[in-house]
Amino acid sequence: MDQVKIGKFIANMRKKQGLSQKQLAERIDVTDKTISKWETGNRLPDASLLLRLSQELKIDVNELLAGEEFLSVEFSSEEYVRKSESNLVNLVDEINENEKRRKGTGIGTIAGALCLALAFLGLLGSTLPRGRYIDLLDLPTLLWLTGAKFLILSVGGWFRDYLNAWKLCLPKTDLTEKRMKSSLLAVRYAGALSLSLGGLISSVSLFSLLFYGNEHVSIGSALAQIVLTIFYTTVAETAYVILGFRMKRLMGERRSE
Repeated sequence: MDQVKIGKFIANMRKKQGLSQKQLAERIDVTDKTISKWETGNRLPDASLLLRLSQELKIDVNELLAGEEFLSVEFSSEEYVRKSESNLVNLVDEINENEKRRKGTGIGTIAGALCLALAFLGLLGSTLPRGRYIDLLDLPTLLWLTGAKFLILSVGGWFRDYLNAWKLCLPKTDLTEKRMKSSLLAVRYAGALSLSLGGLISSVSLFSLLFYGNEHVSIGSALAQIVLTIFYTTVAETAYVILGFRMKRLMGERRSE
């Protein structure tokens, strides 16, 4: 299916109807950026929009998929049916190809994340004595960071939206656009809280180290707490950034449909 040809055809028929990109977008409930992507050949209209788009452009779906007008004098009924079948086959092939690309992206993401995780564990194993990964678990600091964050999110009324954001990582989970926007804000809020709380705990540990080191506070323990706090904060912030990008992509895909 020739996306460029279809895009030029959509642009020509839109202009023929005297519509701007914004006007056409409003009539079929998409954004003008989506119309622009169609007309430049960067994207095909979603299957659910083909009928509405064809009606607004005063053409039929078969003409839209072919990227050209069919005049009744040019084609017999048999030829028209053959073209319809050909366009339908091309559309199904396009849908299947897009589905394969999505699956390939998911497999690549999982494989890449797994390789990085194994590399990270290998790095820790080579630096920690006898692979003592348990030393990375500073439970009090972890509980302080997590508990304070959850408490503030709950008091602020963001905890439900925060949980909804993580639910999007599960298969067959969907949210309304309004709920997704709220969840995205909750993720950003949680990221800001992680940085603030991490900075606060690190500052307290550094203060204890500078003023009470060797007397009441072990220098090694204080340094370990500072490093682990930075580590926990970095991991959490990275997760929130990735989750935020995923949600933005889902919102963009939904608007383009």
